[in-house]
Amino acid sequence: MQTQRTSLRVAGAAVLATFAMVACQRGPSESEKAALAENARLKTEVQSRDSLIEDMTRSFGDIEQNLAIIEDREKLLPPGEESLTVDQRERIMRDIQLMNSLMQESRDQVAELTKKLDKSRVDSGSLRRKLKALDAELASRDSAITLMKEELLAKDFKIEEVNQKLNAFELEMARREATIEQLGNEMHTAYYAVGSMKELEQNGVVKRDGGLLGIGRSSELNEAVSSSKLSSIDTRNTERIPLSGKKVELVTEHPAGSYEIVKEQDELAYLKIKDPDAFWRLSHYLVAEVR
Repeated sequence: MQTQRTSLRVAGAAVLATFAMVACQRGPSESEKAALAENARLKTEVQSRDSLIEDMTRSFGDIEQNLAIIEDREKLLPPGEESLTVDQRERIMRDIQLMNSLMQESRDQVAELTKKLDKSRVDSGSLRRKLKALDAELASRDSAITLMKEELLAKDFKIEEVNQKLNAFELEMARREATIEQLGNEMHTAYYAVGSMKELEQNGVVKRDGGLLGIGRSSELNEAVSSSKLSSIDTRNTERIPLSGKKVELVTEHPAGSYEIVKEQDELAYLKIKDPDAFWRLSHYLVAEVR
């Protein structure tokens, strides 16, 4: 009996193996093929979407870098000066031509990215909003550059000069030089705010902590403060920070020997920076409370 049951098990296993072999030889069913095809399609779609998003994100960074360089170059025209030196004129021409080239490159990139997004099956509102924002920023920069060109034409610059663009090699070299200069400017940019404690608090420049009923409270720089609430300076050529009132207390930390408070007729006049490297070593922010 036991032998008979064993024989039946062996026979059943053989039948199952035979069916499995037949199924393997027959291949996947139509429904299985459809499922595999759908899976492959979805995988390709996800890869295409990820590739597009990565490409657009990288291009957004390039365009924003171009805009940052353009904005920095817009400060090139010395305000209120009727006559310019030869060196100033040459520098202005190089910068104008760099801006022309970067603007054209950025406009082309935005147009190409918009076309890619339209052709893709990616439905991303955030990408379209970003493109619109960049397009608006380019329009704003274009208006500013147009006004600048009008000022230059009034200073005897030629129309063909201010509309000229750099070739590919010149653009790459100028972009590198501008980027290096921009990084240098950022390294030497500092921010300051001067005002009463009430003004500083209202503008979100300082925050006050601790104390009981207002006694013993300490003030410190609000690290989340917007730079629009502060004045910016170049630490390489700024020696004085104007002050007013009778007394001043620095909220930010600066070595005592690196500066001097100067008064005129018993009134605060300015803070004199005697050692810029030491003064700005701890922080590139200066907050002064005046009373």
